[in-house]
Amino acid sequence: MGEMGALRLLMDWQALDHIPESGSITYTELAAKINAEEPLVRRMCWMLVSTGVLKQIGEDKVAHTKFSPLYANKNPQGLFFKIMMDEGMLPYTRWPDYFRTYGRKEPNTVTHVPHGFGWGEPEKTFWEMASGERLEDYNTGLQTADEFLPITGIFPFKWIAENAHAVADDAPLIVDVGGGRGHALRRIRAECPDIPRERMVLEDRPPVIEEVVRLGLAELQGVKKIAHDFFKEQPVKGALVYYLRRIMHDWSDDLDCTILGHLRDAMTPNSRILITEQVVTNPPSSLTAQTDLVLMNIGGKERTEKDWRTLIATAGLEIVKFWNAEATEVSVIECKKP
Repeated sequence: MGEMGALRLLMDWQALDHIPESGSITYTELAAKINAEEPLVRRMCWMLVSTGVLKQIGEDKVAHTKFSPLYANKNPQGLFFKIMMDEGMLPYTRWPDYFRTYGRKEPNTVTHVPHGFGWGEPEKTFWEMASGERLEDYNTGLQTADEFLPITGIFPFKWIAENAHAVADDAPLIVDVGGGRGHALRRIRAECPDIPRERMVLEDRPPVIEEVVRLGLAELQGVKKIAHDFFKEQPVKGALVYYLRRIMHDWSDDLDCTILGHLRDAMTPNSRILITEQVVTNPPSSLTAQTDLVLMNIGGKERTEKDWRTLIATAGLEIVKFWNAEATEVSVIECKKP
């Protein structure tokens, strides 16, 4: 616990950023750079020296090890640790009070979840609280987890181009719902250039879409960009594929049914919903179990195959197939109207 606390504090002070990549720095110099007392900085660094995260040179200097640069200069792996601490650890310490207040049951709403309760603002959602730099760090930190969740190589996206005839000539072939900056669409298009960009749609919250437009990425030229709240009616009707990548685990079963219900109502009999998420083993791996508890703090959850089957049936949909890949728990769940 002391190691995690010291590391999180030194990250907040950007102390590790000031340690040279090669060589060392005195505790006095480091303290001056971060405007802190030298004895306090030394004590925090000693904790990390004792566990091998940092190393001490002589009696008065500190240097990086092969591990510590991961926590400097906003490295995604370091920011993932920050997520686990800020959005996980603090709410963890309030779990006894939270479940005493709300009962011994899973959170099932966007507010009054362990995260907001732990931070003293239970009436706010995580997304309302995590704005600005905090949200940016959250998104960057998740890149670490994203590396283990491939986009292509699981579902054969060439199916989209091959089945374009199954929908109207002017209908979109793929709608990336909550697709962020279009990373997935770009990867899919790179693998399947036969899918016209003009028949691809990127949806996300207004600030995200505004940023995408501002960036003007060449790979997204021609892609239609729509500001959309996926808890509301889906504006794009009759698309061949509605794609949800790493969306569902952020929300409870009830809210996911709302998301899927709006997509179901927009589908034709030939449409498909593709859900890219982890299908958790029983029991799960350690990393998955940890991620699941962080998600519980914000009202979300990871799911087993049994959980997914129940959720999708409740939403009035039918599973066509679980598309799986070796060496990863991520799957693509193909769904259609019954």
